[in-house]
Amino acid sequence: MYHFSVIDKYMLTAHQAIRVMRVLVVDPHQDSRDALVAKLQAERYEKVYVASTGEEAVRVLSAGLAKREPIDLILLSLSLPDRPGLETLDEVHNVFDVALVLLAGREERHLAVEGLGHGADDYVLRPVNAEMFLLKAEKLLTKRFLHKELRRSTARNETLFLNVLAVMAKVLEAKDPFTRFHSQKVSTLASAIAREMGFQDDEVRRIGIAGILHDIGKMGIRESILQKPGPLDKTERETVERHAIIASTILEPIEQLQGAVGYIKHHHERFDGGGYPERLAGEQIPLGARITHVAEAFDAMVAKRSYNVPKTPEEALAELRRCSGTQFDPQVVSAAAVVLRRNGLLASRPEQPAKSLPDLIEDLTDQVSL
Repeated sequence: MYHFSVIDKYMLTAHQAIRVMRVLVVDPHQDSRDALVAKLQAERYEKVYVASTGEEAVRVLSAGLAKREPIDLILLSLSLPDRPGLETLDEVHNVFDVALVLLAGREERHLAVEGLGHGADDYVLRPVNAEMFLLKAEKLLTKRFLHKELRRSTARNETLFLNVLAVMAKVLEAKDPFTRFHSQKVSTLASAIAREMGFQDDEVRRIGIAGILHDIGKMGIRESILQKPGPLDKTERETVERHAIIASTILEPIEQLQGAVGYIKHHHERFDGGGYPERLAGEQIPLGARITHVAEAFDAMVAKRSYNVPKTPEEALAELRRCSGTQFDPQVVSAAAVVLRRNGLLASRPEQPAKSLPDLIEDLTDQVSL
């Protein structure tokens, strides 16, 4: 007796799943269009749509998005009555996330090949071999199904990852209450600087998380040092300076943080090479770390602590500029100045935010696609 393996069951699930995915046949020739629809339906494809012009095709695609029932695969004729086939291809490819098979006459084969360079996944020639088209469609839909499953799996892993960060954040808040507000401000300012410098969402996210977790290594330092009401002596300062190494040791095993760990580890390096932990200089320092350093230094200067007379935001910005090229990356300082002035952060000291670090992590990751 044959027993289903896990792979067998998964492929059976995939086989069933693609039969409920949405297929759009765009063909001005009614006979061939009807024949393909009949073949799809005979193979138990449940959601088959038709169009005979480019305009109708875009309308069907748009309606699917509006109903949150997007088309998964489109068979697109290159001989449409209202516009050239490649024109419709470009419009569909640029706007919609859909697998794309071109339908071409023998004399249009060169256009079909050109269409592959425009984003089409495959093509079939007239007269259409229905069995060949079904094989191509099944291959593309199965690939699409597996990608969707991977995204769902990644989202589940991401949720677990965020829970781990939230636990870390709560532990750090308990050890050093000041960190609650400092980390949010560093994260917010670092993210804004990154956007000002032209970073994309994923990199802004990494820099924002680095801002939240840049002090996570302080979990390994005694509270008596962290909360000391006065300047640290040499030994205590050396202990605190270990927090960057402690942070990287804690965070390196977490796969999702690999892009941010370097920023956290090196956010106290100086542009002139006089920082720690590795005395990197200039562009040897990851740019995300240079951004986090500027954001962290600004907030530390304006913060009120028992042993620190806070600077005004204007004074803090003047200090950033004074140390530009020595402690700080000049380009990052320039971007920070733009952000601080545009967002009105130089007029007065911002109020302490009310949200906890776990809430901040959730807010940050909600801003970008996971």
